[in-house]
Amino acid sequence: MKTRPVRQICPSRAGARVPAGTAIPVTPGGTEVVWVYAVTADADPARLSGLTGVAGEPVRLVTEGGLSAVVGSVSDNPFGERTLPSLLADLTAIERAGRAHHRVISKVAGTGPVLPLRLATIYADDETIANLLLKRWAELTIRLESLRNTQEWDVKVYLKPWKGADDEVWLDPATADLASADDISPWTALEACAEEINQKLTRISVAARRRPSPLPSLADDSGWIVLRCAYLVDTEHAARFTEIVTSVTVGHSALRAAVTGPWPPYSFADR
Repeated sequence: MKTRPVRQICPSRAGARVPAGTAIPVTPGGTEVVWVYAVTADADPARLSGLTGVAGEPVRLVTEGGLSAVVGSVSDNPFGERTLPSLLADLTAIERAGRAHHRVISKVAGTGPVLPLRLATIYADDETIANLLLKRWAELTIRLESLRNTQEWDVKVYLKPWKGADDEVWLDPATADLASADDISPWTALEACAEEINQKLTRISVAARRRPSPLPSLADDSGWIVLRCAYLVDTEHAARFTEIVTSVTVGHSALRAAVTGPWPPYSFADR
């Protein structure tokens, strides 16, 4: 039985249906609020030249004590506290905003460590943001330094879709021997294989964040997810990281893996 290759892709996390340059329409007039994309210590203003955000606004820096918040001034309609919930109830609007938010963070991440902020983080003005940078200076500085020269890689390991009642169709010889020797179910044996992958990847990573796997569905022809995890990896180890996923899954024909990255450290930027 042939294994399916590990896929390495790097799409925008917000999807692929909305053109990258599409901004969310705003209502003329009214007041402005400040949308915050990320915090960094190595921002280069020249690198932000021409970069626009969720409303097509120019992206700029608010700097205090050597830290910079990457921000954009946007209309309070639809981005204010009163109208934002309605905006985020619109899936198309979320996709547009998510694409633009990710685009800004990715650009900044190319210059040094970055702490991405959640989508729709807004403040009243620059002064409020500067005060927060000063108040949390020590915490933010330590966190940014811990992320220097790292990338996030996400891994999903799938069990191939169920084909019938005969469990043996799932098992390559190594996994079948494991199930037989320990008198455990094939499903448990395959979960053990996924955990083996997780342990090997964790050992090469700076940090790992495991996510709950959704309940399996017989209607899901992509396979059942037995491992979902984000890994923070030193940039110099990225190639070795993806090699490990390939080397482990190639020995288990019932499993396939999808690797996405590199990403800014979304899963490791404690809010």
